[in-house]
Amino acid sequence: MDSIAFPIVTEFDSNLPIYLTSAGHWDNQNHTSRPEGFYCYQWLQVISGEGELNLEGHTYPVSTGQAICLYPNIPHSYHAISEPWELNFISFDGNLCSTLLQQAGIHQSGVFSLTDSDAIMAHLTHLLTITSSERSYLSVECSKVLYTLILDLTKYVYTHNDNTQQNVLRLQPVMQYMKQNCYQSITIDQIATYAGISPQYLCSLFKKTLHIRPMEYINRERITRSKELMFLNPAKKIHQIAKESGYEHPSYFCTVFKRLEGMTPEQFKKSHGL
Repeated sequence: MDSIAFPIVTEFDSNLPIYLTSAGHWDNQNHTSRPEGFYCYQWLQVISGEGELNLEGHTYPVSTGQAICLYPNIPHSYHAISEPWELNFISFDGNLCSTLLQQAGIHQSGVFSLTDSDAIMAHLTHLLTITSSERSYLSVECSKVLYTLILDLTKYVYTHNDNTQQNVLRLQPVMQYMKQNCYQSITIDQIATYAGISPQYLCSLFKKTLHIRPMEYINRERITRSKELMFLNPAKKIHQIAKESGYEHPSYFCTVFKRLEGMTPEQFKKSHGL
């Protein structure tokens, strides 16, 4: 059944980093033309049928399981080519929208395929349920679900030839290996051998999937280990912490620690009452 809801957006709500402006469902989406675009972001996900998105002089087919993401004020139109064209949709805004969408690889309006459309559809259904309820702090609840939805897009949106979700699963045992061995000397070649791939492909996989180099990831694991050691053994000297965290030279350990944490190890200990 067709439905649409518009949560009340107060001044407080509009200051949230991301907030919902509408949520709805169409049994059969009508032809929509917006020569001047729409005033905020939109996400429209196809449940059944097929349609077309017209955007900047190009036409893109939109099939079941795919979604349309529209940035604000971008001229567009869309219509069904196979009915019923059933959709769930939301519109949203906030100063964090662009940043979060870009982290998911959505840099502009377009049609996007999903590795798990059901996961995103569950969030859309949840938002529609919340907006139809009488719950207090409605906009805050919607903002929480919306934030989770957009973060999940980083896992489920196809943006490269390689499947991002499969890359994450492939890297999990590698990251576990790095965590278990970060306290000792470890090289890119050793990690690549463990993963059964070349060092070059390992670096490419990390950069593409996690946006970080493998050795930088190891540094972050080592610094995390060092902080745990400080809490478990407050009396330990910094040079001991450095060595047990995988750093041969305490001075280099302190340099990396300050770069990643914004303070020296001693300042970190003092800030936590150690």
